[in-house]
Amino acid sequence: MNLKVVKTPERTTAATFPRYAAGEVLADSASLRWKGLFVRRYRFPRVVDRFLVPATPEPLISCSLAGSAEFREREISGAWLTRQIGRGHIFVTRSRTPYEVSHTTPVGEQLEIVQVHIAVDQFLAALEAVHPGKSDKVEVIDFSGRDDALADLCFACAEMLSARTPGKCGRIADLTRLFATYLAEKYVAAAAEKPDFHSGLPIWRLRKVEDYVRENLAEEISVERLAELVELSPFHFSRVFKQATGMTPLQFVTRERITYAQQLIRETSRSLIEIALEVGYTSPSSFTKVFRRVTGVTPMEFRKTL
Repeated sequence: MNLKVVKTPERTTAATFPRYAAGEVLADSASLRWKGLFVRRYRFPRVVDRFLVPATPEPLISCSLAGSAEFREREISGAWLTRQIGRGHIFVTRSRTPYEVSHTTPVGEQLEIVQVHIAVDQFLAALEAVHPGKSDKVEVIDFSGRDDALADLCFACAEMLSARTPGKCGRIADLTRLFATYLAEKYVAAAAEKPDFHSGLPIWRLRKVEDYVRENLAEEISVERLAELVELSPFHFSRVFKQATGMTPLQFVTRERITYAQQLIRETSRSLIEIALEVGYTSPSSFTKVFRRVTGVTPMEFRKTL
């Protein structure tokens, strides 16, 4: 499938958002005249490289419907944050600035996502109801991870879109209010205060953890140190980190070490012992054991296949 070559602005609106999408629009609520919601179902190419997502004034919820992918995201020219996404993975934002994404889907799979923008007037009304007199002093918390209740709403939304439910149907108005209220209650925090971490780590804090891990692969990396970076207790950090990424902090560290080791094996002729030391393994046997557990082959076997 050929992608559209369109210059992406830094900001746009929910109404024009599909013009700058990297995927094929399979269904769009605009044709059904859904008032208060802008809902699109997309199918993406297997590989999407450095796609710019414009900011919108409307809050955005993305939910994976089918397929899986290694998903990478970053602020423009910032450090990449990598995670695995699959059915039910949720992303929430009301970013004021554009951001870049890229993702790769395994061979034989197709990634389909439903995206829901909530109209500004509907969202502001929900904010005022939930935070009376303070709607101008709160903001949406960026979130990426699991939220089964919100995913169920997105699945219902996708089904109604596929069924071509007309906008005049009362269920559309109910769904709009439910989305707006859900975000206002669960994904909003005072702009000057620390956000509530009970439902996951904000993206910028995940980036902080990822940057630290990648810069210190050769060193001992403890859960306690990572928790300290984001000002949480080790127990709380471990719980919300896994909620957001699907991995424990130490599983994430292991994945980053082996990923970098694979890169060094591919791109250099350095000895496997040197590579093991650079990614934090002082014992060659431990390096071989972990490498094989993660990739299915030993480092030597991996090098021979190149």
